Amino acid sequence: MNIYGFMIVKDEADILAQTILSLIKFGSFKKIFIYDNGSKDATLQTAQQFSSNQVVVSQLLEQFTDNLKYENVYRQVGLLQDGDWFAILDADEIYQEPLLPVVLNAELEQANFIETRSAQFYFTDDNKNHEFKPDIAAAEQRPHYLINYGEPRIFKYNSKTKLTADQIKKKAHPLVVSSKLFLIHHFQFRSASQTQRRLDIRLANNVHSKNWGHINSANWQDYMVCARYLHRYDGNLREGLPAGANLYKIKNNAAYTMANLLWLRKHGYLTPDQMEFFDASRLQRLIRKLW
Repeated sequence: MNIYGFMIVKDEADILAQTILSLIKFGSFKKIFIYDNGSKDATLQTAQQFSSNQVVVSQLLEQFTDNLKYENVYRQVGLLQDGDWFAILDADEIYQEPLLPVVLNAELEQANFIETRSAQFYFTDDNKNHEFKPDIAAAEQRPHYLINYGEPRIFKYNSKTKLTADQIKKKAHPLVVSSKLFLIHHFQFRSASQTQRRLDIRLANNVHSKNWGHINSANWQDYMVCARYLHRYDGNLREGLPAGANLYKIKNNAAYTMANLLWLRKHGYLTPDQMEFFDASRLQRLIRKLW
């Protein structure tokens, strides 16, 4: 059994080296394929610094769609064999634990895909600046987070089945999920300029791909979160919401979207009082907000 990684990346030069180093350290990958999707910064050059028998770097100038990530896998004719595994990689998702034991656990459970458990790091009102230095650990620069989301990211290869983005979103047959989630650190928001560029790229791409309809604002400042709504990273991760977090009184923000809250509920990270929030009527929520 071999594990392969596939990444399509655009304009992520500031974080890419940290991500690749984490993949080499924790991924147990036979090969990592990195495709630059027309970057205008030093992404391609940064990736090429890691070129080796294990890390294969090339350019892919097709219009990005969510499904392209999976099409790329099946273009590697003769590489993956039945029983191998492959991971869909993002340039801003840093591995934090060994992948192989999680894959072996999935094998024991006869599962064929693994979801992530994402500690998502945010801009906050506590940040002294909104710049990002590639040579300083990301969590030191953006230390505020919540474990509040995850996606299917690692799959068992079967030559008789070609997975699609739509099938994966629906978790349709023949997908069987592993009980163990795979931990990553996700750094979507690193600097003001990077975040604004990210928004601009995705909104422009959405015209073609229809993949970014969930982006609610084109202004990077709207993705800042009050530090008191988040945990501060100290080398250990805490689950759930910060002590005393009252969902009725927390203002709308990037870390507490309904998708985030539903994920927290699904995985048992909320207190009984916080669970009541989902059953409250609009009037009850307004009363509790003012109370």
